[in-house]
Amino acid sequence: MAYLKLNNKDVSHLVKGLKVGYETLVADNSGRNAKGDTVLDVINHKVKVYATFRPMDGNDMAMLLAAIEEYVIPVEFRDSKTNTLKTITCYCGTPNPQYYWIHGDNVLYKDMELNFIEM
Repeated sequence: MAYLKLNNKDVSHLVKGLKVGYETLVADNSGRNAKGDTVLDVINHKVKVYATFRPMDGNDMAMLLAAIEEYVIPVEFRDSKTNTLKTITCYCGTPNPQYYWIHGDNVLYKDMELNFIEM
């Protein structure tokens, strides 16, 4: 069963680890008032999906990078709050594929971490 799709492409078979962060965004004027009390102006709640991808060959890496080539993509993931699949619109952190070895046309990449931040 698919639990991570990037731009409608199932990449679940490439996932080594998956974490979902629930971010609370506060206004710039949040902080402490003159009495020392914390004053927060919550302006939104956003999701951040942290994915670690397993070592992979050149074909899998090319497929993964093609799926995130656009700056803004739909990301479907298993939402921990509801235990169901949820789709959000995200931008992606910078991919940094690192070679493990290169032997002619055959390559193997090390684990790679990517974050997907809800718009």
